[in-house]
Amino acid sequence: MDAAVAIGLLWAAFMATHLALSSARVRPAAIARLGADGFRGVYSLVALGLFVPLVWIFATHKHAGPLLWLSLGPPGAARFVNHVLMGLATILVVASVLPSSTAPSAMLARGPAVARGLVRVTRHPMLAGFGLFGAAHLLVNGTLGDVLFFGGFPLFAWIGARHQDTRKAAEVRGYAGLVRATSIVPFAAVLRGRQPFVPAELPAVAIAVGLALAVLLRAYHARLFGP
Repeated sequence: MDAAVAIGLLWAAFMATHLALSSARVRPAAIARLGADGFRGVYSLVALGLFVPLVWIFATHKHAGPLLWLSLGPPGAARFVNHVLMGLATILVVASVLPSSTAPSAMLARGPAVARGLVRVTRHPMLAGFGLFGAAHLLVNGTLGDVLFFGGFPLFAWIGARHQDTRKAAEVRGYAGLVRATSIVPFAAVLRGRQPFVPAELPAVAIAVGLALAVLLRAYHARLFGP
């Protein structure tokens, strides 16, 4: 099978199974039968069973398929924006796994649906980070296989965030109001005046670790991931 086709099919299967397993019909029934921990185990196994082959095929068939673009915009500008987006992406992903920065949208979140700290920037830090990761790489990777692989991240982030918002709005008091007052896309709610930007509320440790990680990934990118 052509590598680009395989990448597209695996992304489609990954997204479809995520949406199906977390749907309002399947998720409660699965939890009732398997228990919460059992459901999370099955959910994780299905995700890994599709995501690992997806990454493996891409890693062993980089730059597969016809060239669609060399860069989106002037190469120098595209590389600069890539670095900025990757810095923000790593900060968001690092922050999303720190208990002190858990967003109300997180699967295991138990707190109230309050817009504070990083949630003012985006209510889905992890998904937004993955989306920015994909968008950053699309700027400087233009073969069909690259576009399908990296393009899947922002697409999954958007679909997953909207799907999760729908479920949380039905289950968590105040979450529907949080959706109206915040955004999925980082800083969109701030720029539209729906949220203030409060630097003092941001997780300083996550910002420092995320920036350090972004610098290390940039410095060792060729050695770890190739051109």
